[in-house]
Amino acid sequence: MSLSLQNRMRLRRAAVWLSRLVVGATFAIAGWAKAIDPWGFVIKTGEYLAVWDWSLPAELIVAACVSVASIEFCTGVLIAIGAMKRFSVWTAAAFMVLMLPLTLYIAVADPVADCGCFGDFIIVSNWFTFAKNIVLTALIVYLAAYNRSVAGLVPAPVQWLAISVSLLFPFFLAFVGYNTQPVVDFRPFKLGTQMFHPADYGADTYFTYEKNGERRNFTLDNIPDSTWVFVDAEAGGQSEDASCSVFDSDGEEVSEYIVNSEGEQLFLIVPDPNMQFLSRSHFVNSVADYGRKRGVELIAVVGSFGDTLEEWKDWVRPDFDVYSADPVSLKMISRGVASLVMTRDGKIIWKRTLSSLDPELIEDGDDSNVLSEIRPVDDGRIHTTALCIYMASMLIIYLLGQSPKILRLFMPRKS
Repeated sequence: MSLSLQNRMRLRRAAVWLSRLVVGATFAIAGWAKAIDPWGFVIKTGEYLAVWDWSLPAELIVAACVSVASIEFCTGVLIAIGAMKRFSVWTAAAFMVLMLPLTLYIAVADPVADCGCFGDFIIVSNWFTFAKNIVLTALIVYLAAYNRSVAGLVPAPVQWLAISVSLLFPFFLAFVGYNTQPVVDFRPFKLGTQMFHPADYGADTYFTYEKNGERRNFTLDNIPDSTWVFVDAEAGGQSEDASCSVFDSDGEEVSEYIVNSEGEQLFLIVPDPNMQFLSRSHFVNSVADYGRKRGVELIAVVGSFGDTLEEWKDWVRPDFDVYSADPVSLKMISRGVASLVMTRDGKIIWKRTLSSLDPELIEDGDDSNVLSEIRPVDDGRIHTTALCIYMASMLIIYLLGQSPKILRLFMPRKS
């Protein structure tokens, strides 16, 4: 073998591994970010469907989002470690067949603020996303040609183990994130932050609503009926992503008045009030009564104004104060159809979807407040534990692949 040929082989090996790491890391990070915050992925998918005027069952959207996140993460890991060389690359290519034209459309038409490829973990422009996908597509084409010529880290007999744990890890993150709260919070309202950040809503403030493909701007004084869908809120041309203003029934901004600087409070967050909430309305009123007896006030903040809010009150008959805020900001505070957020001295100490709380939790047994003892899921401990278990599992799989005697146990016996 000539020296020049040896150099070419070394360069090819380096190029293949570099391509594997770039493509694999991008896919794995994107899948991980979506799995961390499945509600965010569902919301972003809903934005696309609204733009295209498509209507799909909510259960189908959730199942699709969790599946895509898990497969995307697994595909990235397999490519990065050089496992399932043909299958993983063709799976990545299938993603690009869909995503490349989609991100070109998003970059040109600009129907949504960002594509949501990395959730709230990394926010990038639509044109940057399209450029990134061009680079990924080029690297995937290169891997399709040369990936099989370079050995990976995990031999074939144990690759199914790598696939199993690489699907289970993101699925677990998505399961906890959807049913309770994201195990890592990338949004502005993290644990320990102030509950509300009032925005400067002045005379130039408007709320954008959409109906039958038509978008209009409204002020607080003329919010439309429930047949219009809320799209966005603008105040003085500034984004409201890091703020949340709360209004009373008269349209007065009351954010700084409803948050107590001392003691504990509960906030019921309902971004999109609908009939789904009725099944939990009795429980919420029980929570309000339980907290009231222990000096903990419950306040509801609902993503609706005017007649729609009054209709929601008629359904729920709340035994607590109810205020309004734009639903986009409420979704930044807490995920779920409806959730509870507990504060201490005005700072967030935990968040939970209503469905994750056991009704028996608030049974009157003594004067202690069990709500104060609930531990948050987004303080990093659950994610760190799951990540350590996953990394340890991958290390064990790698070591299994390095032992010929153990490896033979996974290989089919010849008759």
